[in-house]
Amino acid sequence: MIKAIILLVGLAVGFGVGTYWSVHHPDEAKQLAVEEERRFLEAQKALLEKTKRKLDEILQRGSAALNTGSGGGRTGFVAGRPGTAPAMTPDPEVQALREEHERQIQEAEKLLKQVNGK
Repeated sequence: MIKAIILLVGLAVGFGVGTYWSVHHPDEAKQLAVEEERRFLEAQKALLEKTKRKLDEILQRGSAALNTGSGGGRTGFVAGRPGTAPAMTPDPEVQALREEHERQIQEAEKLLKQVNGK
């Protein structure tokens, strides 16, 4: 109980000091907010690019596995000839997710340009 009270008092004091400082130093507060937004956008863009690379790997692995031929290495009439597997399309959900990541990366780049341009 006392720990919760101390945390709430610390939160209130921190909020009050931050508000007081930003009111009396508006230019520095604005610069701090812009820098924070820039760092957030860069981290978001890096994370989106990393997940997009993983999605690309998944799509490549899936298409490579689908195009390795039918029959699982067996020979004979039932297994079919190696390399004659029908062309399979990648998973549409993974493809849609990759396209959404691409759009988000472009949006993050656009926002970074706006933040850096100001």
